[in-house]
Amino acid sequence: MSFSRADLQKLLELVAMTEAKEIDCDEFLHRVAGYLERLGPEGTPPPGYEDVVHHLQICPECLEEFRVLYQALCEES
Repeated sequence: MSFSRADLQKLLELVAMTEAKEIDCDEFLHRVAGYLERLGPEGTPPPGYEDVVHHLQICPECLEEFRVLYQALCEES
């Protein structure tokens, strides 16, 4: 398997973002509702959800799920 230069660059960026303690997608999905309920004004992340924010930065699939849920919440208001 060969990787393009862009693929390798992205991989290096993700490795550099690695934290000592991270959550996986299942944990993210378990916690995202609480995160959304506690979002501050202008979408300010609530305290205690740093790992959720970090996961959103590194996981495009969960970021998309978050955007869909956030949009649904905004439409309810």
